[in-house]
Amino acid sequence: MDIFRKMSFADSTGDAIPFYHDGKYHIFSLTPAPGTTVYPARLRTTWSHSVSEDLVNWEELPTALYPGEKETDPDASGVWTGSVIYGEGKYHIFYTGYSLACEYQQTICHATSEDGITWEKDKANPVIKPMIELYEKLDWRDPYVFYNEEDGCYWILISARRLDMPVTRRGCIVLYRSQNLVDWDYYGPVYSPGHTNCPECAEMYKMGDNWYLSYSRFSEFVNTIYRVSQSPFGPWRKPKKDGIGGRRFYAAKSMEDDAGRRFYFAWAHDRAKDSDTGEWYWGGTFCIPHEVAAAEDGELNVRLPKEYEALFEEPVEWKYTPVMGNVKGYGKNMLEFDSVSTCTYGFLEHQEERYMLRLKALPREVCDYFGVLLKSDKEASGCVLLEFDMAMQRVSLLNLPMGVDPFWVESCQAVPKATDPGPDGVRVCEKTFAIENGKEIDIKIIVDHDMIEVFVGEQVAFTYRIYAKPLYEVGLIAQDAKVEFYHISINR
Repeated sequence: MDIFRKMSFADSTGDAIPFYHDGKYHIFSLTPAPGTTVYPARLRTTWSHSVSEDLVNWEELPTALYPGEKETDPDASGVWTGSVIYGEGKYHIFYTGYSLACEYQQTICHATSEDGITWEKDKANPVIKPMIELYEKLDWRDPYVFYNEEDGCYWILISARRLDMPVTRRGCIVLYRSQNLVDWDYYGPVYSPGHTNCPECAEMYKMGDNWYLSYSRFSEFVNTIYRVSQSPFGPWRKPKKDGIGGRRFYAAKSMEDDAGRRFYFAWAHDRAKDSDTGEWYWGGTFCIPHEVAAAEDGELNVRLPKEYEALFEEPVEWKYTPVMGNVKGYGKNMLEFDSVSTCTYGFLEHQEERYMLRLKALPREVCDYFGVLLKSDKEASGCVLLEFDMAMQRVSLLNLPMGVDPFWVESCQAVPKATDPGPDGVRVCEKTFAIENGKEIDIKIIVDHDMIEVFVGEQVAFTYRIYAKPLYEVGLIAQDAKVEFYHISINR
């Protein structure tokens, strides 16, 4: 069984637009034209369409939307992100029309369907144009439509940039309201945080007693983040763990099924020439969905859906190969690391390139850190490190080795060439996470060739991509720590 990464005919994929209706999961997605890699050609996207009954097996349906054929069409340069809703007796798509030739490059457009498969664009497009007296002309996109039962009408959220804010802090989310999905009344900014360039792919929903507003940002550490409020009008407050995923789990949007489960879908960027030093592209590969559930304190816990965990059933034989330090093995799937004042690490040797690692970590006496080595060399200097930092109460994904000043490279031995994560930095993902001696931590990691997807403690998830083929796929490490790793299993 292959994980659904993109449409079969596509070189890459972009934003997912999830939609659940009549017991089926739908993903509409932005699909760049074959052979395109960079702006502006890659942004002339269509809306592809796939459907599933189980979140795992996806059927490809006909393309829902194509760019306009005339240069004067508001979507001639691409049909961009939006949302899908069933209301007023039919299916509706609200999307971003992108046009390099029109007065307004980004506008809100509309299409309808009787069956959810064949779509007709609204002759009135664009249905909402930028309010250039209040907002910048260029950014007016990513409409999200839903029926707000508390307000008794339809809401549409639009990503915009207000003119009366400092230039790098103008990003806001604008609200319009409607009784019929046709006539829209302007309300104003429903969220204006003053902290980002533009909040992309926003959406809003209620779960339990709280409202949640999630959006992506391509500046300020990137990521898809969320805010919490007791009212859809705000104020919107930042939770402690505000990320749905890490930096490369981008443009995530969600849907809720009949059982009340909510799943976020996102994509991880391609890199030029499939190289770890290549330019990060817009568009890439779908990540595994992230399931979210509200905790008692209102935080959203992020976890691996059970449907994807069940895919990895066949056990893989592995053996522990020590490199340094003190390790005791108990049975087939428990290792005890005793690494006070020093470092202990080794590798779980196997030959798979697509697998799932499950394990529990039990810190006993930790002063520094412990973690999991991924895509590593023998020295554990070139690797991706899932690090649990006791002092900082933080879990991170680090892309090593980090750089040093050029003097030391020239004058010292054993200084490896630094990795080049580009804008990510060495610490590519990080979240606050409670680490206590005597309290176990559940870890699930899925590696699919170049994709790494990490789920920790049923609370935190990270995604990253590494193209180079490593010497070792996975290992364990403890620095100034006593820690037990147990229930270790590798499945394909």
